[in-house]
Amino acid sequence: MERLQTAFAYFVSLLLAWFSRHSPQDIAFMVGSLVAVGTLIINLVSAIVNWHYRRKTLELLRARGMSEEVANEFNR
Repeated sequence: MERLQTAFAYFVSLLLAWFSRHSPQDIAFMVGSLVAVGTLIINLVSAIVNWHYRRKTLELLRARGMSEEVANEFNR
């Protein structure tokens, strides 16, 4: 238990030293940048998942013998 507390104390001290080195504007910029990059990654993953399931839906509709027009209407 003492090793865990010591490791946590060192981590907190490093975090506070890092915070003291930067201005609030620097920290806000870094947090904003991380949020923007995170949003971009989430949107890219979402687009890939949507593309995959639209493709699978179109394959299933074609396998059922639906016409191309009907399949495209369902898969909009």
